[in-house]
Amino acid sequence: RHPISFEQLSTILHSSTQGIPADFLHPVGTQLNDLYVIVNAVDGLNSGAYVFNRDKGALECLKEGEFRNQAQYLGLQQELPGDAAADVFFLADLNSILAGLGNRGYRAVQLEAGIIGGKLYLAAYAQHLGATGLTFFDDDVTNFFSPHSKGKSAIFLVAIGKAKKIK
Repeated sequence: RHPISFEQLSTILHSSTQGIPADFLHPVGTQLNDLYVIVNAVDGLNSGAYVFNRDKGALECLKEGEFRNQAQYLGLQQELPGDAAADVFFLADLNSILAGLGNRGYRAVQLEAGIIGGKLYLAAYAQHLGATGLTFFDDDVTNFFSPHSKGKSAIFLVAIGKAKKIK
């Protein structure tokens, strides 16, 4: 439950969302997954629910408030999302992606989420933070971030924070 700095979170989001070369991402720089963040403990940033605007490199507040309990619930009632400084949820508009890419669209979304997630882990670890992928209640995640997330499906979740020291 220890806070991280705004600079740390910004670095993680910026580093992990720099484009990846893939034949299914046209034009270059396009991304299939949108990143939504529950901020629990980030110095210099109010607790709340945000969406990351890649074009502006900025978090846009969807709703302010203390959402640790909701984060824990959304992460299949595991403690880690509630204890994390920030939880990054990956959501994608599967209907439009499948319309454009066919059956390959779902695999493309998962592949991109895995690569962005891996880059997110590396950016967190480089700053001596922890990052853990988790599973979640799909529809409840979409509902939590609505109305902004309307029509999107939850794909992946990464909890970020200062790792608990094991004795």
